[in-house]
Amino acid sequence: MIRNCFSDNSTGAKKETFGRRPVVLSKILRLLSVLVIVFLAGIFFSFDAAILPTGFTETMIANGLSSPTAMDFAPDGRLFVCLQGGQLRVIKNGSLLATPFVTLTVDSAGERGLLGVTFDPNFSANNFVYVYYTVPGSPAHNRVSRFTASGDVATPGSEFVLLNLNDLSSAGNHNGGAIHFGPDGKLYIAVGENANGSNSQTLSNLLGKMLRINSDGTIPTDNPFFNTATGVNRAIWALGLRNPFTFAFKPGTTRMFINDVGQSTWEEINDGIAGSNYGWPTTEGPTSDPNFRSPIFWYGHGSLSTEGCAITGGAFYNPTTVQFPSSYVGKYFFADYCNSWIRVFDPSNNTAAGFASSASNPVDLKVTNDGSLYYLSIGLASVFRIQFGGGGTSPGITTQPSNQTVTQGQPATFIVAASGSAPLSYQWQRNMVDISGATSSSYTLSSTTLADNGAKFRCVVSNSFGNATSNEATLTATAPPSITAHPSNQTVTVGQDATFSVSAIGSTPLSYQWQRNMVDISGATSSSYTFSSTTLADNGAKFRCVVSNAFGTATSNEATLTVQPPPPMLVTEQNTDVAIAFDSVNMLRDPFPLTNTLNFSSDNRTRVMLFALNLDLLPGEDNTAVTAQAEDSLLNAYPLTVEFVGKVPAYGWLTEVVVKLPDNLPTGDVMVSITWHARTSNKARFKIK
Repeated sequence: MIRNCFSDNSTGAKKETFGRRPVVLSKILRLLSVLVIVFLAGIFFSFDAAILPTGFTETMIANGLSSPTAMDFAPDGRLFVCLQGGQLRVIKNGSLLATPFVTLTVDSAGERGLLGVTFDPNFSANNFVYVYYTVPGSPAHNRVSRFTASGDVATPGSEFVLLNLNDLSSAGNHNGGAIHFGPDGKLYIAVGENANGSNSQTLSNLLGKMLRINSDGTIPTDNPFFNTATGVNRAIWALGLRNPFTFAFKPGTTRMFINDVGQSTWEEINDGIAGSNYGWPTTEGPTSDPNFRSPIFWYGHGSLSTEGCAITGGAFYNPTTVQFPSSYVGKYFFADYCNSWIRVFDPSNNTAAGFASSASNPVDLKVTNDGSLYYLSIGLASVFRIQFGGGGTSPGITTQPSNQTVTQGQPATFIVAASGSAPLSYQWQRNMVDISGATSSSYTLSSTTLADNGAKFRCVVSNSFGNATSNEATLTATAPPSITAHPSNQTVTVGQDATFSVSAIGSTPLSYQWQRNMVDISGATSSSYTFSSTTLADNGAKFRCVVSNAFGTATSNEATLTVQPPPPMLVTEQNTDVAIAFDSVNMLRDPFPLTNTLNFSSDNRTRVMLFALNLDLLPGEDNTAVTAQAEDSLLNAYPLTVEFVGKVPAYGWLTEVVVKLPDNLPTGDVMVSITWHARTSNKARFKIK
């Protein structure tokens, strides 16, 4: 890429430094005439304007910029312009400030010098400005440094070196120099191959590459060659480039286009993709070689309006306010230094169309938030702004839609007002997606639901001269609580925990208050409540939850707690199932006969005394509240008559149960159990003889 008008190549012949192409005589004469004017007058009195499409006009913003190479807009609107000789100039409020932001000592031979500038994504807080320039020396090398702004000048002594590139050969061309931050917050750096094609295909140096580093100069570990290259070469993000003089990111996306200046045949626009190899010096222009990524657009060398010899500036047309006709939105402007034109590329079909001619050797392009296109002319040492008038005005939002707060079920209406040449078209969007049929200046959501809460609505207003997008308005849909799942009745054994849960919907935040028998329970303020260690006294308690928010309350149904006593337990010998049982008359242990003559009852049936735990008859209950049965080895069941249930004197925790043996019990082992309140005890063994 040329930074001065022309220089000597190794053969001694005069050549342009854009890949050493012959200079057309008319171009030399034109550039010489410009230089004479600059030398004699110091300023430009008048120049032929660029030829633009109907409705477009251009305005000179600043002139007297000696050998400008690159430019970028600070977030606050100031335009910074790199001069090859080392000055970084500032254009503020339409005026070129007399004092440079910084003046660097540079090697400006050939295409070397101050070549790139960009701003930290957090510039408003840290005031960091980044530059790419050639450090003089034997040999010279290119460098990326950071300066801290103090108003319109750099803070003295604030230079922080992020990256020193490889030493340069005696060739003064193919330095690259463009630098931009990507949407990932990383700094991308375009580096030329220093007129040595072999540099482009090696991972052992940084030349002929696209680099990616952190804003502090460290290298991201997710770079594609981080585990392949070593040392500083891990900064390589893509390779196989000749002289990537300019590149650009599409706003709001991760897509990058790289403009690579060709040698003999083709100029390229490449899709910037991590890990790609663009083929130089093996290929130039389109290729079918699977080892290389072919350009998405290329144009040949020549003097026709679609030809050129050095691709320079590149900028996507995706501004905050669309000023150009809407057909330009999403397109990519690019320029050719040699033939002084600006064309527009359509990424949707990879075709290009003409836009401007006679732009006097453009070297950089930028699109601003207001929808203007700026170009930097090295031929006229000036910055120009291109705007669209077209006999009409593009839309401008005069009344933004307002945030709306409604109760669910109610409608919500958003309204926008805009100026601009009629007719105006409207398209409302919800969360940045078009709403079908919402094409008037107001939009009503007829019946809101809680699912609509937080939705954002905006309107795109357009006409034949451009479009404008309103601010987003937020919908807040409110609703009082509504119980969706009531707590359920719980049945537990005494000593166990009981948990009640409720589910509710409504505007957040929701608050919960559990009640027992309609009295608030202290601290029970979540969607579930656990009552620990229940007792028989808790039997029959009723629990409910009151759910509330800023818009109302809802009370759940009551859930009843049933607390059951533990099942009775027959006492057995330790670590066995052998019942502790006695004949109730003679107090002998088993085996028991079915009859006993000592028994004074008329049936002489044997009565067996068993002992149980967890058997506390309730008031009014007697032996009829307890049942008993025996099982033989074949699991045949034999009902046993319970004749007595009572506490053992002096042992209030132990209950005596007396059962009468039936006459049909088989001999051998039988298993006895008792049941009280539908809760059956363990089975205990004794023998029948």
